[in-house]
Amino acid sequence: ILGIYLFIRKKYIFAVFIFGISLFTYQSSRLFVPLILICLVFLYGKQIALRNNLKLAGLVFILFISVMGYITFFSGQSNRLAVQNFFAYRRSQEEIQLISGEDNLNINTLPFQVLHGEWWTYARGLGERFMIYFSPKMLFVDGDYNQRQRVPDLGVLYFFSVILIPLGMVYLLKYPASKIIFFWLLLAPLPAVFSRDLISTLRALNMIIPWVVLEGFGLYFLIILLKKLSRSFFIMFMVLVLFFMIFNIIIYLDRYFIHAPKEYSKYWLYGYKQVFEKLSTKKYDKIVVSDAYGQPYIYYLFYTKYYPEKFQKQSILDQPSVDVGTIRKIDNIEFRQIYWPADRGLKNTLFIGPEEQLPEKDILPFKEYKVLDDIKFLTNENAFKVVESNK
Repeated sequence: ILGIYLFIRKKYIFAVFIFGISLFTYQSSRLFVPLILICLVFLYGKQIALRNNLKLAGLVFILFISVMGYITFFSGQSNRLAVQNFFAYRRSQEEIQLISGEDNLNINTLPFQVLHGEWWTYARGLGERFMIYFSPKMLFVDGDYNQRQRVPDLGVLYFFSVILIPLGMVYLLKYPASKIIFFWLLLAPLPAVFSRDLISTLRALNMIIPWVVLEGFGLYFLIILLKKLSRSFFIMFMVLVLFFMIFNIIIYLDRYFIHAPKEYSKYWLYGYKQVFEKLSTKKYDKIVVSDAYGQPYIYYLFYTKYYPEKFQKQSILDQPSVDVGTIRKIDNIEFRQIYWPADRGLKNTLFIGPEEQLPEKDILPFKEYKVLDDIKFLTNENAFKVVESNK
């Protein structure tokens, strides 16, 4: 917002500096910021004078882009980018052969490439993903499918936004200066569209600003329209509008602060705190912590307040794929899958993992094993079993 304001005010060097540091805030900004800057040049090109400060601003931004490009492509992040982008995923050969057989066309022929080539898959996929971010179902009903990024029973926006946003659009269309809001809204979901996941509201977070602006002007326009009524009707409708908005906000707060922490406790990895705050590493020869729920070593370091210097001296990154890696061992603690048929033979060992990896039928009947704790998610589902093997 500050960068756009400074650009419109012709403070190009300051604007470019703000845009430049924005490139390093989050991955999606690396695509969105250059796009919004190009959009500003397109909208305000006639007002831009090619002065020395503008040339300097251009050089400053090129410097930022160069540093960002180096970090992205030459510092180990290019592998993750190759996995996370939409174009990294192609159709299987089985699917291609099936389509080829249905049309009786050789996959290497021009007719097949025109009718069923990868271009169609990519075009359809990108179009579908783009439209999802403007889908009323996603915006007002379901939200993100990732439970860490959603609120139960609600979408991304309030219900009253269904009325305010269209009103805001109608009002702003009368003002040419508002074009930047609509361009912003159209450009903001692109980083999410080009990513691996079908929906990622986190990567489309830049949409929040134009939505809020449209809601604000929509409310302003609604008040203007209601003022045309008699005073009594105006007061009555305003009371109804305020009541609906306050009620909607109360519903959101209830779902967010009361229901979401309980219903989605599994997805927020509840239970690690209870496990690691009571963990005694000196009592056992070995401790095996299952990584079924992600990367437990991070939670171990945090909840035990492990000294960073001590950790850095022994940490070895295990990165079997181009995605983010993990740490498999800290002191006498191993972070891995528990395979009970093989691991049950370990003596003086503490096992921490889900019930699927520590089945009760193979533990309770045997006196050499003891269940010390059974930690549950806030939904009362089993989270972790803490099992001790005798010496």
